Amino acid sequence: MILKHKQQDAGTIYTALINIQRQHQVGELSSCQAFDQLRSIAFGIVSHESILFGKAVSGKVDGYTYFFSDKHDRSDLVYWTQTKNVVNDLFLHNAASMDKGSIIQGDFTSGVKDYEGLKGGYALIPTFLDKETHSFLVLLNANLSDLDDCCEILKQLAATFEMIYLSECRLGGKVEGGNGKSKNEILDMLMKYSSDAIGVFNVNWSPKFLSPSFEHLFGFTREQLMNPSFFECFRSEVKDMKKVVIDGIERYRFTNLNANKERMWLESIFDTLYDDDGEIQGHMAIVRNISEEVKGDKKMSEALEKEIALNKMKSQFISITSHEFKTPLSTIKSSIEICNIELQRQLEEHPSEQKFKKHFNRVNNEVDRMNSLLVNLLNLEKINQGVIQVSSKTKKINSYLRSVLEDWVDQDAVQFETALPDDFTHPIDVSLMNQVMTNLVENALKYGSREDDVLVRANIAEGKLIISVKDYGDGISKDEQEHLFKPFFRASNANKYDKGSGLGLMITKKFIELQNGTIHFESEVGEGTCFYLTFSLT
Repeated sequence: MILKHKQQDAGTIYTALINIQRQHQVGELSSCQAFDQLRSIAFGIVSHESILFGKAVSGKVDGYTYFFSDKHDRSDLVYWTQTKNVVNDLFLHNAASMDKGSIIQGDFTSGVKDYEGLKGGYALIPTFLDKETHSFLVLLNANLSDLDDCCEILKQLAATFEMIYLSECRLGGKVEGGNGKSKNEILDMLMKYSSDAIGVFNVNWSPKFLSPSFEHLFGFTREQLMNPSFFECFRSEVKDMKKVVIDGIERYRFTNLNANKERMWLESIFDTLYDDDGEIQGHMAIVRNISEEVKGDKKMSEALEKEIALNKMKSQFISITSHEFKTPLSTIKSSIEICNIELQRQLEEHPSEQKFKKHFNRVNNEVDRMNSLLVNLLNLEKINQGVIQVSSKTKKINSYLRSVLEDWVDQDAVQFETALPDDFTHPIDVSLMNQVMTNLVENALKYGSREDDVLVRANIAEGKLIISVKDYGDGISKDEQEHLFKPFFRASNANKYDKGSGLGLMITKKFIELQNGTIHFESEVGEGTCFYLTFSLT
């Protein structure tokens, strides 16, 4: 058992490193066995979770010759895919310092892009293969306090990893411990008719054989994918990796880019390859394109979500409309009964004119209220079915607004201000805009101040026509503003006013968007609310 470096003589470690090199050179240790022993020494020097030894060419990571974690098996593709992406980012970010031979260390306490599992420290120890090529040793989730006085030992450790790698390359062996037996011709013959892409990889997931289907699946040639640098770039585009179990079989689903830069959904089944002695020799992967399945699942999920939302809306509709129709009908019925009683009681006298006016006005108002609700419900159904026809015609905006606001202006309920020239025109759908302006002005009158008039303005700003409707009422609280355009929503402070359907603003927003406009609002509690209708003039 190797003790931590503070309790262990550095000379003992150097001797162990030299012995590993010697045993590898004389054939007593395979490269994998040598790397495993070096990894044990690394765990004795600095406590850490994962170790990687890789190579970089011209400032970019070319691949990983060895990796190991005491918590994650090599077959844990989610962990290693995300971890290698993080290391690639670290290397690129620190390439200049590593060119100088500096050990790079830091921590992940501030979080790491795409992977929250790295929370501890890290160390990158560079060595040099030639002018443009680095090899480097990486320790992840490491105890940074252990790094303070062991830099030289770590450099020697990284150099030994490098020596094993170079020795194996010179001998023409397989650094990853493979048996060196190529079966490409046989595999080509067996696999060329497979619609699934089949790949054989070494223990560190570098490709040793790829079936012809890889070319059809991704659009890259096998020669490109077999190139370590190209394959590392190709692999770095893997996103959205997740493991699923189907019929008891573990599968991995992820996305990657094809030669046309299109992101594809893929599903893979992986298997580990062993030799007769039970040592891992590599991995095999069967990959297929499931993009159409995912699209189908997504459409089904979206349809299900829409159905759930529709059912919820229907429930709200039944609840609200039952109340909305019941209340005015009850008022109409009671008003008519009162009028009938009054008539019966005063058959020979003139009935009270004031009392009849009061109740007839109630009947009239409730009928208008029911009619408004029915119009909104009809519009909602048209919106859901997508059958609203837009017929825009060029109109003089000032003349149009004066016309639609005329009755309210005459009653001194609305003020209209315009900065537009009288001959300014813009295409609008009059039918849709009439309902938009009616909804906004009636809301402003209902929820606004009884002392201050509703203010409607029209002007041009930043190349856009802007029509605003402002009231000086209670306003809308911040936490409720995001729900304002949702169907059936009414602000909590609206309960003291006449009941509404909660459909008007949603319909207003849709009608404005159908005319290629936008709507937004500003509101402060106690100050009022202003809605802005914006239309581009370009």
